[in-house]
Amino acid sequence: MNIKQLLGAKIKSLRKKKKISQEHFSELLNMNPRQIVRIENGESFPTAENLEKIADALGITVQELFYNDCFMPDEILKEKIAHRIEDMDSERLRMLYLMVSNL
Repeated sequence: MNIKQLLGAKIKSLRKKKKISQEHFSELLNMNPRQIVRIENGESFPTAENLEKIADALGITVQELFYNDCFMPDEILKEKIAHRIEDMDSERLRMLYLMVSNL
C-alpha cells in the first residue's frame, strides 16, 4: 500500500467506527461526497486544510491520522506479537509458523 491508500483506509476505518456515513462526513467537512470516496479509496490525497477538517470531524489530531502500527519500532512490534500468540492453540501456532516461514 502507498501512503494515499494507507491514509484513505485509516480515514474510512475511523469514520466507520464513529458510525458516520460518507454523505454525512462530506457534509461535516463541506466537501464533495465523491472527493471523500476518492480519498478513502487512496485515489486522492487531501489538502492540508482538509486533513485538519477530517481530523477534527473524527475527533483526533492530524498526527494520529498518520499513525500506523506498521511503523512501530521492532521491539514494540515483537512485544505485541508475543502477546497475541500467548493464547493461541497448537493448530493456530502451526498455521502462523507456516505463514511466517514462507516469507
